[in-house]
Amino acid sequence: MRNRSGSTGGWGLSRASSVAILMALVAAAMGGGTATAAESQADQQAVRQADQAWVNAMNKWNKAALNGLMAQGFGWTDASGRTFDQQQFLQGSAQSAPAGSETKLHDYSTVMFVTGAEKTPGAHVRFVRVWVNEAGKWHILLGQQTNIGGGTKKEQATVPAGTPCENPCKTVPYHGSPEEQQVVESWQALETAVNGRNADEWARHVGDEFVFNVKENGNPLTKADRVATIRKQSSSSQVTDIGAVVPGSMDVRVFGNTAVMRDTQQPTVHLRPYRAMRIWVKRDGRWQLVYSQQTTIQSLGSTR
Repeated sequence: MRNRSGSTGGWGLSRASSVAILMALVAAAMGGGTATAAESQADQQAVRQADQAWVNAMNKWNKAALNGLMAQGFGWTDASGRTFDQQQFLQGSAQSAPAGSETKLHDYSTVMFVTGAEKTPGAHVRFVRVWVNEAGKWHILLGQQTNIGGGTKKEQATVPAGTPCENPCKTVPYHGSPEEQQVVESWQALETAVNGRNADEWARHVGDEFVFNVKENGNPLTKADRVATIRKQSSSSQVTDIGAVVPGSMDVRVFGNTAVMRDTQQPTVHLRPYRAMRIWVKRDGRWQLVYSQQTTIQSLGSTR
């Protein structure tokens, strides 16, 4: 059973990844079930190649190639918030996939995702493409793009402290397998901590490598950023606005010790809903959030 996590930047191995590979070799030599360095590198290379093939196929709008790379349950959200399933995507108008700069590969064994940013005339987007291992082959499960606004990091919208959070804090319009429900319950506990302005409880449900690309301007927030904001809110009259999950929009898929969550949420005080995706990793028996991205839905007709 393979078990690894981390990221590689610029398609190269980081120091952390090198250490992980060394540890994997030691564990394998001792009879542990950890992936060998060769397995890790082979999987990473396979995802890089598949991701490049996806970008090439999109830019040429090669539907046969695109279809062959899609995972079951595929979904694509563009920078305007429109979300397409496999059939809608292939039957729709041609699109392009950003190759990107600042590109990183994040390796969580059965799930890997590619993140980056792309600036073209009239557009600046941050993107994520999530790849899953199905029967030994890598397929893309979802892609999402978020417009990057000018300026620095921007926190999420707020509402008055004490604003109720029934959905999703107490109930979520979703029913999955027992393992999927555990992921949802961890998210509910996380959002309940946000609503209660409890930074320490929130941090329990979040991995140290956590990155959050917010819908407000697409710039990333770290775990430390969010902890600082929640602590600041605890002595203020405001709290982060938690959007309610739109019925029928949530999907949770578990791949070993990694899970992918996506949904559409309606903010409390703002008209436009948004599309959200999250990556979870099971560590020491509990699910932790390691990556999240949101995209505002510009047209209500594109809500899914």
